[in-house]
Amino acid sequence: MMKEKELAFSDIPRNFLWCINRQCPKAATCLRQLAERLSPVTLVSCETINPNHLTGPADRCPYFRSNKQVRYARGFLGILENLTTRQKRFFTSRIINNSSRRTYYRIRNGERALSPDEQQNIINVLKECGVTFAIEFDAYFEDYDWGSTL
Repeated sequence: MMKEKELAFSDIPRNFLWCINRQCPKAATCLRQLAERLSPVTLVSCETINPNHLTGPADRCPYFRSNKQVRYARGFLGILENLTTRQKRFFTSRIINNSSRRTYYRIRNGERALSPDEQQNIINVLKECGVTFAIEFDAYFEDYDWGSTL
């Protein structure tokens, strides 16, 4: 397992919503609350979740983002080398139809990282193609899962 990197303010996406509820039982492990705590005093404004909007139980907050890092993948050129021409054609077509040609080439070449869910989607398409070998992406790294910025 790779060494977990420490969260820094510079890691926080620009349009990521913060939470200002320091009394929340999940505050110590929520990226939204940690973003607020890491903010420099020189920062004049930020976007936060309206505290009045959070009416349900804090332990089931729909905005919670865990500070546990996940395993991202980059590239699948090595996988493609092991596909038959027919499998490669089916696989490429499915991935392009599910995203776009540009996205396909960016994820194929490792220019854009793949989240765990995206990795699983690719593995599912490969299995539909009849792939039986162990599926390994070209590279892996650990990072925070910011999800959508909302």
